[in-house]
Formats: sequence, C-alpha cells, structure tokens
Amino acid sequence: MVLKIKKLGAGRREAGVVAPRSAPRTAQSGGFTYIEIIIVIVLVSILGTIAAMIIMQGIRAYSDEQFRSDAHYQARFAMERMAREIREIRSSTAADIPAMTGTTLRYNDINGLQMGFRLNAGNIERTEDNGATWQTLAINITSPGGNIFTYLDNTGAETAAPASLWLVQIQFTATQGTESIDMHTAVHPRNF
Repeated sequence: MVLKIKKLGAGRREAGVVAPRSAPRTAQSGGFTYIEIIIVIVLVSILGTIAAMIIMQGIRAYSDEQFRSDAHYQARFAMERMAREIREIRSSTAADIPAMTGTTLRYNDINGLQMGFRLNAGNIERTEDNGATWQTLAINITSPGGNIFTYLDNTGAETAAPASLWLVQIQFTATQGTESIDMHTAVHPRNF
C-alpha cells in the first residue's frame, strides 16, 4: 500500500490511501510456459551434474587418501616392529638362527625367546613361541621375487650362512585399494 499525502493550501494536508500501480492480469500472463519450465529443468540438471561431479571428486580423493594412510600405517608398523626385534638376535650361530630364507627369519633373541617373521599368503606374520602361533602384522604384502628378507655379510655380499650374517635387508610393498607403498630398510643385529 502506498500512502499519498495531498497539500490543501495554507499548510493543511490530507492523507489518503492509494492502491499500488500494477498491470491488470491477463490470460496470457497467468503462469510459466512449457518452454520456460523445460529451460529451468535443463539448467537445474546441468548445475546438479556439476555439483555431483565435484562431490564425487572429493569423495574419491578422501577414499584414496584413506587407502594410502592405511597402507602406510600397516607397512610402517610391520617394518618398525621387524627392525626393532631383529636387532635383538642373540648371536650369529645356527643354534640362534635356525631359519634364514627369503620369506622366513626365525631366531633366538637376547632373552632366549624363539622369535620369527615370515611372509605367508600375502601377509607378514610374527611368532614368539617357536612357530606355534603366528600373528598377522600387515596384509596385502608383495615383494620383489617373493622374498622380503635378504641376508648380507660384512662385505655386502649375499649369504645364506648364519655365521657370516652381518646385515638383514627387509623390502616389501604394501597395497590397500588402489594405493601402494614401498618399504625397505637394513638392520644390523646389535650382538654381531
């Protein structure tokens, strides 16, 4: 509503209410045409598709990062545990290292416990009871040539004899979803 004030002369005024100006409705201006509705639907569809693609990229990036994080966590945990415990091999004798293959390392630690690690069906496993039970440290593990352990003497040459063992190299690839991470380290047992 519009309030209109009229001057009547000698400072007197009169107020009146005037209806707002609007065009009279006709039959033609009663709503939207089919073409206008179709154009709106097409525009909303295009905007919805663009928004969905942006959201999907975000979800995909999150998922990839989650896979990468899981693979890295598992691989790092397994690698650190193996390195820490292999440093504790009691001696480089056949009695203290009964198994030394590319997929299995069994040994006695400085406390006389029979310990071991192995790659079994794509999992890195650990035992501390002479192989009676194995605990899984990491899953979806692969390695070059199928071996995770390489044994070196003090000259850097590969060895298969516990008496000449100087360095244990550990190398593997952990995979989660579409992400993978390569891990490798070399461990020198403290008592050698």
